[in-house]
Amino acid sequence: MQHNKHTTLAPLKLRFLLTSDCTARCGYCHNEGQAKDTTRLSLADITHVLDALAAGNRQVSEIILSGGEPTLHPELAEIARRCKATGALVSINTHGAHPGLLERALPWLDELKLHIDSFHPQRQKDSMGLSIDKVLQSIERSRQHPGLRTVVNHPLQSLAEASEVLATTRSLGVECKFIELLDTTQTSPALTDIPWAALGYQVTAPGFWQHRVCGHRAMARRCNTHQPHATELFIGADGVRLQLQGESLGAVHSFTLDMLTPQPHPRLEAHAGKRPNVQAMRFFPRTSRLAVVA
Repeated sequence: MQHNKHTTLAPLKLRFLLTSDCTARCGYCHNEGQAKDTTRLSLADITHVLDALAAGNRQVSEIILSGGEPTLHPELAEIARRCKATGALVSINTHGAHPGLLERALPWLDELKLHIDSFHPQRQKDSMGLSIDKVLQSIERSRQHPGLRTVVNHPLQSLAEASEVLATTRSLGVECKFIELLDTTQTSPALTDIPWAALGYQVTAPGFWQHRVCGHRAMARRCNTHQPHATELFIGADGVRLQLQGESLGAVHSFTLDMLTPQPHPRLEAHAGKRPNVQAMRFFPRTSRLAVVA
């Protein structure tokens, strides 16, 4: 498939799933890496994808470095540098407990997204098996990069917890994003039930709030919120996908722009009658093995 340089195409969002390994031991997992065993996306494969998109004049608006725990990738800094060279906004999803490893990539990042279950040391240790002190060190090191936006992704155990988390993130000078409400004691618990006005916040857009006095910004959006109009590629060691749990479009080292054109699945098409573009979907279980190190 040839792409004319004058053709207007929607910008892409890329998620590079750098590794399936992680040093947290969460009771639940937002791990985007799909392989059960430890796998790692190579720098060569990432460069191949970026070069193929550039050669096809396909604009990339955002690149997210994720995993697993992406700071465990030994070439993280070079990966971040090459991603930044595309002109895209570059962010990383991390638990932040390896400040020394994370620091290598900070000069090339636009957004640092930290997943924290609790700012209370023992609760954080019990929930994720990680030291909150190490995460706070990551936040402190991020301050050395004034253009870097830092966001704490935090699930809530209850609505009552929101006030304390907002106060803590305000004091740290970082944004707050509530990604889930785990409270099952209410009839219909929802993030929208947070008493924003009473806490000093006013809505600026659906799902976004700002403190009336200090300007602190907060969000309440589930972390897996789907954007149906966004063109997004999930790229891991086990292949390229248009959806996280979708059918693999092929190996990363074989990536071409043709992968961006949906292909009909022959077997499903035979059962679909006159519907020519039905695609096969299969579920990839999240990795259950999480490495734990001191």
